[in-house]
Amino acid sequence: MIQPEEASKLGGCEALVDCHDSKAYAPGMAGPVASVLLPAKMSVERVAALRSGISRIANDVRGDDFWLDQRPFILTVGPEYPEAISEILEACLPEVLGWSPEDVVSFAAMCNDDEDHRLLARLCIDLAEAEGGVIDFCGQLAIGPPLDGLRDDKPVRVENPGGVTGVLFATMRSHYGDVAFARSWLGHASFRMVK
Repeated sequence: MIQPEEASKLGGCEALVDCHDSKAYAPGMAGPVASVLLPAKMSVERVAALRSGISRIANDVRGDDFWLDQRPFILTVGPEYPEAISEILEACLPEVLGWSPEDVVSFAAMCNDDEDHRLLARLCIDLAEAEGGVIDFCGQLAIGPPLDGLRDDKPVRVENPGGVTGVLFATMRSHYGDVAFARSWLGHASFRMVK
């Protein structure tokens, strides 16, 4: 992973974003994170194809760090910690999804400008569409049921929440969306990923 002191040398936010825009970057401040839950484990070949796809669209790739439109991102393949998938299963998400997540791919934007939120959403949409996954927004969006109002054992499925086309799934842990929802949310006036 790129260390903060290396970021400016490698084209990090300090060098690439107007630092007068306080939303865009402050030293030590990262942007939004989102994941794609997958119905099957990523094979070595699929991981290679994912990395190859990122290499084709990125300005630069250095291990798990890559730059899209000169904006830094981090890729993580697999759960961040061993219990991550079991926590999703315990939150009963499979009951509303109709399948059980087997793997996860995460993206982290290292800046917090509007463009970082849009690029993150596009990465997740493209991967979810290619792999048949669902997007984990890693928290509560500006629309949909509030997470603190849900019972732990009762996930919900909401079609076209707030006029956003698609399906939003919610557990006490997070909001999740299908590809249609994420694509529609990206075009919504209140669009933001979760930071």
